[in-house]
Amino acid sequence: MTKAFADNGFDEIRWIDPYPTRLPVLSDLKRLRKGSADVTHPVDPRVGVVRPTALPIEPLPMSGVVNRLAVWRAVCDQLKTFAGGADHCVLGIGRPSKLADWALRHVPHDRSFVDVLDNFPAFYRGVSSLSMRVRLRALLENVDDIYCSSSALAADVRCRRPDAVTILNGYPTAGLPAPSEAGQRRVIGYVGAIADWFDWPLVQSLAEALPDVPVRLIGPEFVERPANLPANIELIGEVQQERIAAMVQEFAVGLIPFRINTLTAGVDPIKFYEYRSLGVPVWSTAFGEMRHRDHADGVTHIAPGSMWRALWDSARTGVSTARDIASFRLEVDWSRRFAPMLARSQFAAAQSKQKAGIHGLPLSPRQSQRRSPRT
Repeated sequence: MTKAFADNGFDEIRWIDPYPTRLPVLSDLKRLRKGSADVTHPVDPRVGVVRPTALPIEPLPMSGVVNRLAVWRAVCDQLKTFAGGADHCVLGIGRPSKLADWALRHVPHDRSFVDVLDNFPAFYRGVSSLSMRVRLRALLENVDDIYCSSSALAADVRCRRPDAVTILNGYPTAGLPAPSEAGQRRVIGYVGAIADWFDWPLVQSLAEALPDVPVRLIGPEFVERPANLPANIELIGEVQQERIAAMVQEFAVGLIPFRINTLTAGVDPIKFYEYRSLGVPVWSTAFGEMRHRDHADGVTHIAPGSMWRALWDSARTGVSTARDIASFRLEVDWSRRFAPMLARSQFAAAQSKQKAGIHGLPLSPRQSQRRSPRT
């Protein structure tokens, strides 16, 4: 999203990294002891990244005040200065938080939006879930625009905001390599986090039914592995993003084995677009947006009791044409996905300049020192 804004006239961007928005749980301590993978992620040089620290107390009363007094003073001042120096500022909110709520009320801006990527409260439990529900409701009532990453999320949000817009996920398809030849595809593969939504019993059953086929799982692990995993399951761990396309080229099947529950009901998995952009057929449980996809989309729904050998034989013979893959890549590239969001923001920017009397005219010396627009 930040790249899309930078490519379309927004000359300064500040990205505020998320911070803990729930109370700690025991698994957090286990994760800290294990340490994280030594993986760095590239940052667009046009994007200024701010990484606020926060006491992990957000769901509690007055936690926002405590964090503002204790650790957020510099961040709050920086946001006000950044937005105050813009001819037009758009405030975008990803994860609901008390810092985001403060910014919506105190940072000067011309337009605001919330990007509802998930059923946020479903990721949490107890008071943390309740707090997230309250924060999300407040955001939905106060932002100008609402974007939802799945049709299920949009249907839920429209009970409060009928103007919510569905923008499905996509993938950066520019520069992807050509799909590999069928002979190079020899594994069933998964790319992504192995967390609460990952259906380990389903993956175990397919690995046991296909002992001669490697089942390669690529990504960080946030839940305990089951005992006695089949020998053909390969756990690779997290890898550099630049390596992913080459690894997916070895997939004969791309796996999306998510549990079907309230958490996944609103998910449109990016890995679907990743697999299909490289011509890989998809095996997926019927969750979220994947419920609406079928063989015409390169998707086969799987469940306990699936006829794994027959599915594997079928997947090895199915081939996507180069024309179909090129068309798919064009349709799902982020540059096209974010067009509705950019159109609203750019229209608002044009209106702002007209009101200021500078639309289509050279900037005055004082105005030329300001950045326009910003997000």
